[in-house]
Amino acid sequence: MRKSKKLTTLPIAGAFIGTVVGAGFATGQEVFQFFTVFGWYSFIAIFLTSILFSFFGMTIMKLSRKIHVRSHLDLVKSIAGRKLGLFLDWIITLSFFGVLVVMAAGAGAIAKEQLGLPPFIGSLFILLLTFCVVLSGLDNVIRAIGLVVPFLLLSVLGVALYSIIANPIIPQKIQFLSSLTPSTAPNWYYSSILYVSYNIFLSVAILSSLGVMAKDTTSLTRGALLGGLGLGIGLLAINLALVSGLPQILDYEVPMIYLASFFSPLLALSYGVILLLEIFTTTVSILFGLVVRLATTSTQRFFWAMTASLCALLASQIGFSKVVLMIYPVMGYVGVILLLCLLGALRKTHK
Repeated sequence: MRKSKKLTTLPIAGAFIGTVVGAGFATGQEVFQFFTVFGWYSFIAIFLTSILFSFFGMTIMKLSRKIHVRSHLDLVKSIAGRKLGLFLDWIITLSFFGVLVVMAAGAGAIAKEQLGLPPFIGSLFILLLTFCVVLSGLDNVIRAIGLVVPFLLLSVLGVALYSIIANPIIPQKIQFLSSLTPSTAPNWYYSSILYVSYNIFLSVAILSSLGVMAKDTTSLTRGALLGGLGLGIGLLAINLALVSGLPQILDYEVPMIYLASFFSPLLALSYGVILLLEIFTTTVSILFGLVVRLATTSTQRFFWAMTASLCALLASQIGFSKVVLMIYPVMGYVGVILLLCLLGALRKTHK
């Protein structure tokens, strides 16, 4: 994809945030399972998560810049060695396709539940739009993600603020969470690490490209710090909103839309559109990473982008919840291997 302009702090931060957030983030379900369920400790977990996002995001970008990567394959081979690097590369590539299916299924579910359209239409729309943006070049991928991010954060913060004002947070609500059994990890710090690991795992393609495209190391560092801070603020806002909506939100798969509908059906509809945009940012970054890894010429890019999109469209008809359960848990644990390899590479660099 054609030569790109050098990126400054804000575009880097925006692309970082937009790549990490996806179908689960603004629905509230992902935040509830990884953070809210741990009660008071959820706030410490979110603080830790924000730091880890900044740290590992910065590490990937700096290492990628140092070795001038062409795709995430160059990075994983450099930090993990030939054999383990090749294993991680194929796991990452397969995960990209898996998440592409998840995003397409998520778009279909929202189109059905919030817009009254057949799921196939929602999946087709998001994949077609993504296909066009990815083939238009990396500049447009970064620009598309960056344009959507402000709307995503503002909508999340808006709904969260309304929820907290209408339903004040009282200690009894947080204490109620102690009666629930966490399903993601046995404790809050494991949950925080798993959340970071699978999100960084999926973001490695864009983050490695950002490292090479950064104007300078200062822009890269500030972008990583600002991106981690933005993600932390978004997680905190959603967490507070979910606590304020207890215990009613336990009956909903998309609790944030329930909280939005509490004020107005129009607001719930608008939030559904925002969710589609959020899915779009992740789908763009995922398809881009897949195409960059598999293709070297424009003809190959078109072929792989078309093939992946059509296969994802068909596979997404299995259903959103089913594909999430099949794909996400595995990625979290494999992602830990990538984080450990990054720490090892960082240690060698300092030496």
